[in-house]
Amino acid sequence: MEKTNRRNTLALISIMLGAFISLLDTTIVNVALPDITTALHATSETIEWVISGYALAFGLVLILAGRLGDKFGRKNIYIIGITLFLIMSITAGFATSESSLIVSRVIQGLAAGLFFPQINATIMDIYSGKKLGKIFGILGSVIGVGTAIGPLTGGLLIELFGVTNGWRAVFFVNVPFVLVTLVLATLYMPKRTISKNKISFDFPGILLLTTALLLLLFPLISSGANDFKPLDYLLMALSIPVFIVLYKWSVIQDKKGNQPLISPNLLKNNQFVSGMLLSLVYFAAFTSIFFVLSLTWQTGFDRSAILSGLAISPFALGSVLAASNSHRFIAILGRKLLMLGVILVIVGLSTVSIVFHLNEGPFSAWLLFLPLFIAGIGSGLIIAPLNSFTLSTVEGIERGGASGMFNTAQRIGSSFGIAVVGSVFFRTLGNTAATSKASAFSDSLQMSMYINIALLIVCFLLIFRLPKNI
Repeated sequence: MEKTNRRNTLALISIMLGAFISLLDTTIVNVALPDITTALHATSETIEWVISGYALAFGLVLILAGRLGDKFGRKNIYIIGITLFLIMSITAGFATSESSLIVSRVIQGLAAGLFFPQINATIMDIYSGKKLGKIFGILGSVIGVGTAIGPLTGGLLIELFGVTNGWRAVFFVNVPFVLVTLVLATLYMPKRTISKNKISFDFPGILLLTTALLLLLFPLISSGANDFKPLDYLLMALSIPVFIVLYKWSVIQDKKGNQPLISPNLLKNNQFVSGMLLSLVYFAAFTSIFFVLSLTWQTGFDRSAILSGLAISPFALGSVLAASNSHRFIAILGRKLLMLGVILVIVGLSTVSIVFHLNEGPFSAWLLFLPLFIAGIGSGLIIAPLNSFTLSTVEGIERGGASGMFNTAQRIGSSFGIAVVGSVFFRTLGNTAATSKASAFSDSLQMSMYINIALLIVCFLLIFRLPKNI
């Protein structure tokens, strides 16, 4: 029994490390963007693709990867995905051009999407009952922490290795984590996870979803600081009929007894759809915060990467404290916990916007400590419980597909947030009448914060659609 528990613990460490590095890479690159811009002569479109391309590729492959794990074994797919992630981390670190970095980041995102679904499934293979709920709580905390400490970690690496090689170290830092993960996964992840049931792969559904999202997001990301062209509007408009075709295709496949990429039954579950949309919108608001703050603090205020990371670190601190204790409040407050979390994030970001408004130029990072700490607490109260609230609305037999759709919504939300908020940020920067670079960036950040706050208000309204308790 003790030997089994030890194997389970080491397997858990392996997959938790995988979860950590995959989410760390969504934000750690933010503080490296100014140095990447200088080193590779990158445009605003490139730096958006470096962040958003990773998240988009991550999200697109999640549901397919879950079925690959069922078909060929979770351990096998996890090891393949984590190995590809390792290779792409190295190629990104050695990138010598904009295109090579973007390609590495997109494939790195695909690799993360390949191994990430095996994490939830493996946890359910190993644990059950109350222990399962506790482990998922730990996973939620790891995801929140990994996302939140990215900017500080990136800042420390750039400070340690310098502006020339520091941004490369941001990618190379994955290597030791991945090597440990590979060894532990090879030795201790359970092998008995290949499903005996017939597993089908909805490749037309994957193609339709990919096409629809690219039509919607490509114009937003690629336009950067430039104004939209008529073709951009046309491409975004074309995404609507493709989404409709995807839904119709899914209905047809479901009636035939196949396994469509998007389950029509889940889309009929209003509470689940509300939770999925809430997750998408929240991650759109949440992830983009680090993007605009890092650019403003470094490029606009000429501060170092480490100071940029430290300026944002109160958010990480608040998020860690709240996420690690959120399970204690779920039973008492129910969905009011999510409401409280969103309110705290809105209050925190509104105060951040006010601080930038009252200071035309650079100011002490201490002025941001309390508002970012409050916002971080709110974020920690949202991320960990939201998974439980949403999946509690789904019957056990459908929870695998629901978990895939839910995680896909988070990653697509991150990509969408960077695309929309980044587009607003760069356009405001290009059109502002501010007299100095610092005030121009400050104006752009404030405009971006308005978008974030609007998205958070949508989140608050969606919470009413969730069950009152898990």
